[in-house]
Amino acid sequence: MIAADPARDLVFVPTGSASPDYYGGERLGDNRYANSLVALRASTGAVVWHFQVVHHDLWDYDVASPPLLFTARQGGREIPAVAQATKMGHLFLLNRETGEPLFAVEERAVPASTVPGERASPTQPFPTAVPPLAPPRLTLGDAWGLTPLDRRSCRARFARLRNEGIFTPPSIGGTLVVPSNVGGAHWGGMAYDSARGIAVIPTNRLAAEVALIPREQYTDSLRAQHPRAEFARQRGTPYVMRREIIFSPIGLPCNKPPFGALVAVDLATGRKRWDVPLGTTRDMIAQKAKVPISKAWGTPNLGGPIVPAGGLGVGAAGMGDSLRAFDVVRGRELGKGRVPAGGQATPMTYRVSAAGKQYVVVAAGGHGRMGTRRGDYIVAFALP
Repeated sequence: MIAADPARDLVFVPTGSASPDYYGGERLGDNRYANSLVALRASTGAVVWHFQVVHHDLWDYDVASPPLLFTARQGGREIPAVAQATKMGHLFLLNRETGEPLFAVEERAVPASTVPGERASPTQPFPTAVPPLAPPRLTLGDAWGLTPLDRRSCRARFARLRNEGIFTPPSIGGTLVVPSNVGGAHWGGMAYDSARGIAVIPTNRLAAEVALIPREQYTDSLRAQHPRAEFARQRGTPYVMRREIIFSPIGLPCNKPPFGALVAVDLATGRKRWDVPLGTTRDMIAQKAKVPISKAWGTPNLGGPIVPAGGLGVGAAGMGDSLRAFDVVRGRELGKGRVPAGGQATPMTYRVSAAGKQYVVVAAGGHGRMGTRRGDYIVAFALP
């Protein structure tokens, strides 16, 4: 989704990955304007500036989150700014008029590709002020499970994958990709409390396995061996891609919880204010889900929060059937309202008249891939 600044005649466009996602041998170089925030002159469409968050993307790290416009305060000055959260768990804070970072961004060396024909970028941009919103690396010690069998299975799976931290390129033998292609920050975007200068960002914390299969080795039987995996033929390249979130035998993610979290960042300093688990599987258990998930573990989530009133945040992105209110300053839950299906959507707020009651509305439709309760509802809650 795009954002607009009519007063400055600017439109801010987050862009997708160059195609295909996981092999770049046919598109060598940085792939300019892909995986970027691009500022366009609204009246003409001319490019004013662009900031690339991933060079030569090989991980499906498209810029899925909408940009957030805010006013930064630095050294007694007010600066028109834009914040861009990414699937890598990076948060970039930029001058809205020039695209220059408000805090230093470093180009850091990252692992090279071992795939014939591929040339991964030798460096990637990292923000220096804002710490990662989600863990950028998993070790064998981070392999997790409810039972000894689960833990052994997850550890064995991690051990056989290439794993050199964030931006480890896909490989023929298989690579541990963390964060996965669902984030870090994701499609839901951020909320902003302008009075307190706090941005609130939902995040996913899942590990994925990505493997490139030489095209001549790909068969339908190989697909049947990986029933949970997604396959992409990547036509025009030598490789078929296989991708799947890494689960234990019992059906929980193989990385340590929380599996989803809500993170608050002070945009004046770049420091985290709080980081709390987001979501439970209470409602999925009622639908005969296999394993209950503790509230402290969080869940994968899709959908963003909003700040309908000062200090109050609202969101329904987790895997439960509730719209939750939380304290923006401390992150604690203040209350919740039940909805008849999964609320994997970003709420909106409105008044019928200037002096009227304020409402918060969410589309409760569920999410097929997440397995939440399906429905077809628009639900409104009145704020006190």
